[in-house]
Amino acid sequence: MDSMKIFRGIPMFHGECSRMPAIEFAIQILVVLLLGAGAVIGETTEKNETLIASLNVTETTSFCGGFVTHSFGNITSPNYPSNYDDMLNCKWHFQVPSSNRILFQFYKLFRTEQGYDRVSIYDGISNSARLIVELTGNDSLSQIFTTTSNTATVRFTTDSSLNFAGFALYYSVDPIPACGGVLYTDGTIETPDFPAHYPSSAKCRWIITADVNKKIVINFESFQTEPGRDFLTIMDPITDLPLLIHSGYSIPDTLLSPSNQLVLIFQSDHVINQSGFELNYKII
Repeated sequence: MDSMKIFRGIPMFHGECSRMPAIEFAIQILVVLLLGAGAVIGETTEKNETLIASLNVTETTSFCGGFVTHSFGNITSPNYPSNYDDMLNCKWHFQVPSSNRILFQFYKLFRTEQGYDRVSIYDGISNSARLIVELTGNDSLSQIFTTTSNTATVRFTTDSSLNFAGFALYYSVDPIPACGGVLYTDGTIETPDFPAHYPSSAKCRWIITADVNKKIVINFESFQTEPGRDFLTIMDPITDLPLLIHSGYSIPDTLLSPSNQLVLIFQSDHVINQSGFELNYKII
């Protein structure tokens, strides 16, 4: 029998391990995304940033796989937070409105059989979609994982032996930035229209992600923004602390990331525009 229960204020839909038929709900719910593990990519501190959104739920997806079109919500391993079952092969396909990307973050209670029971997130729904992350054991990395487009796949597989609590995975949508993006290989970042003047009221966000145990080094080639008005901020997503907040005409020193991820945010006001900045980043 299919049912719904509330876990920590968030609705979770339970049923058999096959796609559950769409059920017509017209309820207003508060979906609390525990981004408390961080900013755009996550953190490991106790600080919690909570996003509350009002959502009309008009369909549900199966407890063990299905097709997800909601803009906010969560999926869980079967029986979460109790132990999941043997020999599962759950697969969720996500498709949200175009021009959006999908943000994922695991709740801190994450436990599977190390090396045997796995959760995988893919950047798309095709068989050739790029693997974003594969997790097993007790560590969800406390990060926000981001797709590059409006589709994604989450897969959960288990073997026939030890079972644990599993996972709860929160998801939301975020507009694909007009400037910025998600970066995985060495490259260059520039303000819009560099070396011409950047536009007024710009807000750009870049996310650089390297493999686990790698770091990112940034070298600036040029920097010219309206002093005290237009800023580049570089964040460490693990601690949610800024590594650099810079404005003006001086070129910042070389920067080395503490972890395998960095978030860069550039914001300009509506007054004076300059040529902006150019930087090179390298994964080491």
